[in-house]
Amino acid sequence: MAMSKKLYNLMDWAEIEAVTYSEEDHPKGVLGAHPVRGGQTLVTAYRPDAKKIAIKFKGEKKSTEMELADEEGYFAILVKNREPFEYSFIITDENGDKREEYDPYSFGGVLNKRDIQKFNGGIHYKSYDVMGARIMELSGISGVHFAVWAPSAIRVSVVGDFNNWDGRIHQMERLWDSGVFEIFIPGAKKGDRYKYEIKMKNGICILKSDPYAFESEEGEDGASIVKGLHDFKFTDDEWIEKRDSISIQDSPVSICEINVRELFEKTGTVKKLASNITELITENGYTHVLLDDATDDKDPLFCPSASILSCDGLMSLINELHKKEIGVILNWNTVRFPENSSGLSLYDGSCLYEDPDANRSFYPGGGYRYFNTGRNEVKNLLIANALYMLLVFHADGLKVNDVAKLLYLDYDKGPGQWTPNMYGGNENLDAIDYFRHLNSVIKKLSGGIIMIADDESVYPDITKDAENEGMGFSLKINNGWFADVSGYLSYEPLSRSAHYNEVCFPMVYQYNESFLLPLSENKAMYGRSSLYDMMSGDEDEKFSNLRALYSFFMFHPGKKLIYPGLGLPEKLDGRFCQCLKDLLGLYRTEKALYGSDDIPECFEWINNISANENILVFARYSPDKKDLVVCVVNFLSIPRKEYKIGVPKAGKYTEVFNSDSEKYGGFGFVNPAKGIISKKDECDMRDDSIRVKVAPMSVTLFRHSDT
Repeated sequence: MAMSKKLYNLMDWAEIEAVTYSEEDHPKGVLGAHPVRGGQTLVTAYRPDAKKIAIKFKGEKKSTEMELADEEGYFAILVKNREPFEYSFIITDENGDKREEYDPYSFGGVLNKRDIQKFNGGIHYKSYDVMGARIMELSGISGVHFAVWAPSAIRVSVVGDFNNWDGRIHQMERLWDSGVFEIFIPGAKKGDRYKYEIKMKNGICILKSDPYAFESEEGEDGASIVKGLHDFKFTDDEWIEKRDSISIQDSPVSICEINVRELFEKTGTVKKLASNITELITENGYTHVLLDDATDDKDPLFCPSASILSCDGLMSLINELHKKEIGVILNWNTVRFPENSSGLSLYDGSCLYEDPDANRSFYPGGGYRYFNTGRNEVKNLLIANALYMLLVFHADGLKVNDVAKLLYLDYDKGPGQWTPNMYGGNENLDAIDYFRHLNSVIKKLSGGIIMIADDESVYPDITKDAENEGMGFSLKINNGWFADVSGYLSYEPLSRSAHYNEVCFPMVYQYNESFLLPLSENKAMYGRSSLYDMMSGDEDEKFSNLRALYSFFMFHPGKKLIYPGLGLPEKLDGRFCQCLKDLLGLYRTEKALYGSDDIPECFEWINNISANENILVFARYSPDKKDLVVCVVNFLSIPRKEYKIGVPKAGKYTEVFNSDSEKYGGFGFVNPAKGIISKKDECDMRDDSIRVKVAPMSVTLFRHSDT
């Protein structure tokens, strides 16, 4: 069909060339419907996959064929004397097949300047509501709105199942100078696979997955998948209301770490997985579960581990656990991202999510890059992702991994591999500001949400309020406690005296932070396969040591994180499980053991100078000082029949726990159930004392009451 001269003269051929060469970042300026002189409207379309296109106006049965303005696939038609109108295209492909589609360039923009300003400013905390692929209706037409940040791109297109992965068809509109591109594609739907085709400044096109995708295929080059954000309906309002009314510092927190992949492979369904986890948590008396590897340190961040649980699967699991009053903590990566070709690395051909300084973005060990937390849009992605996990998935907390690696510019790096901060130091000032920002936002959501820093450094004030120049985490994992105590217990009992200070040392810094004590098979040292194997001696001694370790752990100040994969001989497993169950029950009900972890006045050393005997004695009080317990620890394989200890108050001291009890596999060297009355008999610099039985390699807890 020959194009009319009038139509020819109305065409902006420079812009048309930019579209046909796929170098246009404002395609709405030339595609779609545009008024021209004489009260007419020029409608254009670029469809290189079409042999013919006809335009069909809403309310009319017949369609009118458009002219082929450029053999590359650029079609146009001049419409006379029409008010604003709605239309669709009847597209005939090379095979003669016809289909009707709405013109994506006939729809107005979705994102407004306020959204963009907040995003560029790093304060659009729910940017997952505006970025990525969102199913919606515009002008009564269903489709998917796509938005992506790629400021250095020449052009960005959406490619997917809906356009035969052809980057020429759905070129996106750049919004002002924000670096954000958007397009609404009518007819795209849930389940469609897609990626972004980005044309870099060097003219090369790359395919990238969506950083805000809610679902994706497995594998580092897997496509993103269109998914509705609110497909799953929660029924846990009662739990959320209860959670939001509590204070973590004043409550018992005992977290059981679960390997989701391992358990899911055994159960096979989310329902059975939820049932197994519920049984483990409720029977033993934990307050929370940490779902290890339910989320991966991969991009996109908004997908759980597709190889284990889908988005709906994880939501369903959390919902079921909440109905059983079990809090859920998720592992969360805010430090690094993989260097795969379709991911965040060099996303638009520039260092977008990583620092342009290679020394800042370099991740020791290879295969990853550090997030550039100094860039607002990157901080926005990470903070929005945290809120997404907490608000959309209903998680009750996040364990933030590898905090130290982001805090220190020289972490695990040699000379010449890192760049100092503006003051010449090794602290990552951007990361510090980011963590403060993150935790201050989350704190406003709920006091019952737990933000855990897995930080092996000695950086100060990790759990101090962000308003007071801290980083605002709820808890910091005390990896030093585990290293000191487990290291001490790995020595033969008669060799422990020389290392006595190691088991006392954690109390020196106990009140510097709000600590979470870890006791995990994942942290077992010295190449041993389990904590049981770490213990010295024969089977009985190993078992006694293990019970003593768990008991000391439970009575020591600090919230609790336990990975219960013990690797015990089968004949010992049941008795140890009973011991752990009783410890967790006691911890959950004894306010002196959980309510004063951060109050120095509520802890009192009674005896921490008996290195030769390897005995420790300490007292713990509830915040109001009304409840008092005394813990006696013997880490030597020698029993004491009438061991004299000083006590803080006169009264009766009743044994409420003894790790040497026969029901736990011990020898039953226990104290009388009726309790022991203190006497005016000075000991340990106290006026009153009691004489107690102390079993070898054991921990005993006494509760005080007035006589």
